[in-house]
Amino acid sequence: MSTRRTLLAAAGLAAALASGCGNNNNTITDIPRAALTVSVEPTPVPPSQNVLTGVVSIGYKIHITETAGLGGVMQFVSSSVYDPTTGQLLSLTYFDGDDLVVFVGTKRINPGETLTVPQTMSYTLPDLSKNATLVINVQMLDDRDNTINQSVLVKVE
Repeated sequence: MSTRRTLLAAAGLAAALASGCGNNNNTITDIPRAALTVSVEPTPVPPSQNVLTGVVSIGYKIHITETAGLGGVMQFVSSSVYDPTTGQLLSLTYFDGDDLVVFVGTKRINPGETLTVPQTMSYTLPDLSKNATLVINVQMLDDRDNTINQSVLVKVE
């Protein structure tokens, strides 16, 4: 009876190990690198200006979508506001991976999913106007260790 239990145990162990030998992960093996699309909501970004100080405030959401079927970890999301006349940098917001965990809850984008990052900024233009240029830059390290960069230019008006 002891030999029969040993054989059954060995057969069960072999079956369990055999099921672990296959490729059971969700990564599609023929995708060499991830791809990102970045969009901003709303577009164009509407500014609001304090009439006493001239300070302009904007709020928007950045939608980062993985489109190739390979996930990864966001390295950073950066937003810069530039004077549309001179090109001078007026304001910068930079979220690294740790900041994304705090403000968004995760720094990971799974295949085909979207990460939404809310941001706000304030700036003042020399001529006290409101319109400016907003540049969004994102960087992700995909699950195959490729660095993926994507940028988008949005008007503030």
